[in-house]
Amino acid sequence: MSQNSSRPLSKFNLVLALLWLVDVVVTAAGYLILTSSNATQAEFYTSQSADYGAYFSAQSGSGLGATLIGTGILGFIVTLAAMVVSRSIAKNAVAGPAVIDDEPDFGFDDTDFDTDEKTAVQAQAAEAPTSAAPATTTAATAAPTAVAPTVEAPAAESTTGDKPTDEPKTAR
Repeated sequence: MSQNSSRPLSKFNLVLALLWLVDVVVTAAGYLILTSSNATQAEFYTSQSADYGAYFSAQSGSGLGATLIGTGILGFIVTLAAMVVSRSIAKNAVAGPAVIDDEPDFGFDDTDFDTDEKTAVQAQAAEAPTSAAPATTTAATAAPTAVAPTVEAPAAESTTGDKPTDEPKTAR
């Protein structure tokens, strides 16, 4: 039996509706507990009674109420995010299944890279003669070049002197 998608309740998500209801109930319960506990504390302060059990109970009730309010607000945020994801999934399901290929494609051909490199080199070679000026210079127009200092070769060392050498000394 197929589900008829034209019915109004076919697009109703019961789980999300229950989450919204739970969020509202938790937040409202937290608010009621917080306000009643704060009222109990205010009464304790104004009456100046010595019932410390009720006072400590009111303090813990205030903490519990604040925690429930925070939990309810956090629940609203989580439910809203779940609703967005749910609608996105439903919208993609209506659009049809997409072909997903999780396997990597290792079937590339090196000739594609070779032809790209060859065309780049050929383009540079074609531009080289047109962009370079003729390199004919005469001795009169040539700039003087700096002369590198000459380094004399070390003289041959005599074997009689105690000149230091770069060779390591070994024990004889």
